[in-house]
Amino acid sequence: MIEQLKNLGLEESEVQVYLALLELGPSNVSEITKKAGVTRTLGYHVLEKLGWYGLVDQTSSKGKKKIYSAQHPHRLLQFVKNKKNVWDRKVKDIESYLPNLVSLYKIADKPTVRYQMGDEGLKNIYIENLESKTEILSILDVDGWDVPEFRQFGKWYIRERVKRKIPERILMLERESVHEYYNDPSKLTDYKWIKFSQLPGILDLGGEINIFENKVLIAITKKPNRMGILIESEVLANLIRAMFELAWQVGIPADRKRKKVLRKTK
Repeated sequence: MIEQLKNLGLEESEVQVYLALLELGPSNVSEITKKAGVTRTLGYHVLEKLGWYGLVDQTSSKGKKKIYSAQHPHRLLQFVKNKKNVWDRKVKDIESYLPNLVSLYKIADKPTVRYQMGDEGLKNIYIENLESKTEILSILDVDGWDVPEFRQFGKWYIRERVKRKIPERILMLERESVHEYYNDPSKLTDYKWIKFSQLPGILDLGGEINIFENKVLIAITKKPNRMGILIESEVLANLIRAMFELAWQVGIPADRKRKKVLRKTK
């Protein structure tokens, strides 16, 4: 019974006092606290709270002693309904000022950075984008992945991404060597070629940059500093996403024959 009443939102001492009153009938504080097993000081405090809840009344007095009695247990239903009404009002309140809190959160956007070193660490960080609920935008240097350590992993990753129906747009840096699985664009994978001269300083990327949700993922595949870096920041993700869109506009569509593309981009 104690646990059942506690589940309604009453504290244990409140339950003890209320049950004692149900059994005793109209009683004074000494009788109630003795039956409930609580101190007189706590008993007075609890009886006052139970009065606020509408579960206990002070009915009369004998001399200087106050007499308390429990309301009918049906009042517990009203007690729960009152608590529900209070929480319904709180839900409406939070809905009304939540936008202001969200705007403060965005203003106070503080990036979090995680990284892992080595081949396995890089893979562990990289596959986090398989949980993405948004399109993945990538700037990719295929030579960075076209090594024995990552070749099979790369193929597995693409199959898994397509299986999870996560779309990806890829800006692929101009290289003579290309993975065979990037031959044709598809509904879930679209890519363009881009010349190194169009992205100054990108020659030594040796890996990949992904933008998805509020995250920026950097995969550095070049030895000896192979690592995966994941930065969570809405501001940074939006900034790099905008830069990607600018670069995408000047990319060379992948539906041209590769040799023709490479001749024109040199």
